[in-house]
Amino acid sequence: MLEVKAKWVSGWKFVGTDSGGREMKMDASVEGGGEGDGFRPAELPLMGLAGCTGIDTIEILQKMRQPVESLDVRVTAEKRDDGTPGLAGVEVEYIIRGKGLSKDKIERAVRLSEEKYCTVSGALKQATPVTHTITIEETS
Repeated sequence: MLEVKAKWVSGWKFVGTDSGGREMKMDASVEGGGEGDGFRPAELPLMGLAGCTGIDTIEILQKMRQPVESLDVRVTAEKRDDGTPGLAGVEVEYIIRGKGLSKDKIERAVRLSEEKYCTVSGALKQATPVTHTITIEETS
């Protein structure tokens, strides 16, 4: 079971606490009436997706013995433009660097993460379309 808590501090600020007792500040943006003194709550599922699929992808690629030197996962989302809560779509960009990487193995690792292992991806896909791109940068 996963459990987190959020405690109101002042204004639009909250402090979130995870099951291990680690804290994280959250606040609305300045444009949204807050002070911008913390993570915006709507960004947190996106950050969770980036971390979740990143961990899975690295683990799978290591098992495939791929010489990954770095992996950056960038997640962007658009809010719905009809005024209803939620996201119109989410785009995940994987930027993978290494020497002699297999495009097929990378695509398989990403697919396995998104379709089988990443809990956050599975949850978001039930609410909105999630797509991805992969950029492979060969190093010397």
